[in-house]
Amino acid sequence: MSEHDFARRCRRIGMAWAALLALLLLSLGSAYLPLGRLNVAIGLAIAALKSALVLALFMGLGRSAALARVAAAVAAGTLALLFGLGSVDYATRVTEPAAMQPPQQLRPLRQGGSGR
Repeated sequence: MSEHDFARRCRRIGMAWAALLALLLLSLGSAYLPLGRLNVAIGLAIAALKSALVLALFMGLGRSAALARVAAAVAAGTLALLFGLGSVDYATRVTEPAAMQPPQQLRPLRQGGSGR
């Protein structure tokens, strides 16, 4: 590896690191904004960007064989399917309040206020 290639690779890794830090700060900042359900969508989008950066640059999927890219895409699709089915189950589940007993007063352990 020549010095030029090494410097270019270091620059690429440094830019990826800076982008990951920026996305980290963006997700931290969005957590404090009162956006309701949009917070979840923004968080998932930021997480997808971070994982795409890691997959492309650090795992080298951009330069790998086609079979490795297909396997990674199938794994990501399976994970998305599982999350989707799990969220549909959670969204359509009927929630009933639990039965609750009214609180009862316990009798005191000792009678009177004089020692024994």
